Amino acid sequence: MTWRKFNLAALDGPEINWAWFARRAPRIIAVYIILVLALRLLLSRFMEIDEAQFVGAVDFSWIYSNSHPPLYNWLVRLALELTGWNWVLSLALVRLSLLGLYHWLVFDTARRLAGDRAGVLALMASAFLPQIVWMSIQTTAHTVLVIAASIGMIHALALMRSGKGNIAYVWFGVWAAIGALAKYNFFIFLISFLVAALFTPSIRRQLFSRPFWISIAIFVVAFTPVVIASLKAPLAATAGRMAKLNQPAEYLGGIDLPYIGLDGFFSLIVSAVLWAGLAFIVYIIGRTRDHPRPPADGDADVRKLLLRTIFIGMAAFALLVLVADYHSVAQRYMAPILAPTAILLALYLPQILGARNLLFLSACMFVVAPVAFASVALFGTPRFTFPYDAVSSAIRAQNPAPASILSNRQDDAANIAVLLHWPPERGSASDIVIVWQDNDAPAEELLAQLPADALPTSPVTRVSAPVRNFSEELRTFSFQRFSSRSLVPDQSSGG
Repeated sequence: MTWRKFNLAALDGPEINWAWFARRAPRIIAVYIILVLALRLLLSRFMEIDEAQFVGAVDFSWIYSNSHPPLYNWLVRLALELTGWNWVLSLALVRLSLLGLYHWLVFDTARRLAGDRAGVLALMASAFLPQIVWMSIQTTAHTVLVIAASIGMIHALALMRSGKGNIAYVWFGVWAAIGALAKYNFFIFLISFLVAALFTPSIRRQLFSRPFWISIAIFVVAFTPVVIASLKAPLAATAGRMAKLNQPAEYLGGIDLPYIGLDGFFSLIVSAVLWAGLAFIVYIIGRTRDHPRPPADGDADVRKLLLRTIFIGMAAFALLVLVADYHSVAQRYMAPILAPTAILLALYLPQILGARNLLFLSACMFVVAPVAFASVALFGTPRFTFPYDAVSSAIRAQNPAPASILSNRQDDAANIAVLLHWPPERGSASDIVIVWQDNDAPAEELLAQLPADALPTSPVTRVSAPVRNFSEELRTFSFQRFSSRSLVPDQSSGG
């Protein structure tokens, strides 16, 4: 066959059996999550920054000082109890189980709304969303939970549309409660979703019917204790997350106007494009060979609802950024608003001839992401490969009496404390060991965290050891022990 006679249709093969893929999708998701979990456990026995924030913050409180609602912390505590307090296994198990739940919800929601093809296409679309296919396998915590909750609400709506009765309203309330207990930016999605439903007549009549009180009751019962605890807590404990929006983005410094968040508005646009732009482009290109192009799939009112939810949520977030003069919007902040992206792409941009290419490309993306993650962990110097075991051994050898570990990096303190089984992982102690990197003296900010009555009881000790991967780059840590009868300040933080 010469190039001039080459026909692209020859590459298409037989028509795709969507039912075959749909039947196997749940098992494929489960196998993928198990493999990624095994990979994470093989790469490192230390925690990265988002994982380390939970050390010392799993006591089943209603509010924690990292300014997030408590549900993720509770899930981590339950996993710790199940795994015998294996921190890395517990943290990876929670995050990746939630990622698997997200994938199943996306697939099953689209399948219920528009059939097998839509379900598989929605699952494939997630491969082109960086926050899902890349960030969620290696980091993030509350974000993956809030994304799953957002999709869970849409799944509950799909159950309503298919006539599942009161059980659908129970699930709607459960998912709304989970989202509210996961991350506060969920409320932008929740309000946007409900407003969009008001403007969609058939969904308004169905959603806001008498059984909707079941959903309201579940939500109120679940979230009221957090509201009460938040009102009693310092403002910084519940609103600290907003401070990150005030951190300027260097590349937008030229349009940082006084009293209006123009730079933050453009940061929001950039983050939205990075969040969903690749998936949108891939799905648009996938349809270029379909003549005529297949019409949108599923229920037109549901498509309108989801699209309106995103537009209303983005507009509300943009208005908040402009009026409050915020400067920087990270992709994860918009996660619940943009959570329906994969379902929308599957419903609005169904594929026929391009679907086979999409299947191949999405499979590649699902494989490339963990391989790239493993390559960085094995040959780079990510923080979760630092020689925390060497540092903890040196601290114990100098003085085996338990002490609270304090550092200017919360992940440094958490990893060392977990290896020693010292505070803040569990228990309390009157002594404090401060830990910092490099050979320099401890930073003033670190010393300022010590209680006023803290006195040194040992000299500064330095430990140099290679990172725990093939790069073998040397890292130097220093530590010094202090004695104090005062409480160590809470270090809980994270993303």
